[in-house]
Amino acid sequence: MSSNAKSGNPAPLGLAGFGLTTVLLNLNNAGIVATSVLTMCYGFFFGGLAQVLAGMIEFRRGSTFGGTAFTGYGLFWIGLALMVLLCDWLKVAPPPSPAELAAWMFMWGIFTVYLTICVLKTGPNALRVVFVTLTILFFLLSAAFAAQSQLLLHTAGYEGIICGLSAIYTSAGLIINEVYGRPVVPL
Repeated sequence: MSSNAKSGNPAPLGLAGFGLTTVLLNLNNAGIVATSVLTMCYGFFFGGLAQVLAGMIEFRRGSTFGGTAFTGYGLFWIGLALMVLLCDWLKVAPPPSPAELAAWMFMWGIFTVYLTICVLKTGPNALRVVFVTLTILFFLLSAAFAAQSQLLLHTAGYEGIICGLSAIYTSAGLIINEVYGRPVVPL
């Protein structure tokens, strides 16, 4: 590729992978639909691999934030899908305890807090919504697992659907605005 060639923006792909899989998983958390192998496979590939690839492109483009966010959340999805495969479906490993799940979600909440702090300074409003709702989601999930509360898990599920839809909206806006060469979708 020549040094003068324009590279595409990987953010819409990463946000779409994150958003679609987040909505689908949180439909389960909300008690609306059961999670199947389909959701976990797409979680692994579209939520996971697509975000990791988007993150690597972001790093190459010089964006430490984009690279860290997409790669981190992509690996989260790959790890989650692998855990479900090994523990729930193949039953070759014991499932994590509620306390361990609570700790993991809490730590992902911490990771998301410091990324949210960055987005609050530099990001468009749509991306701020994604990160604020994701921060809330991780802490709600942590509380739900710690308390072993279906009510909190369902609440987290509905909040996660909002988070995922906001990521899909942001992805769509980035692509539509680029294609039209002007702001069509408010971000």
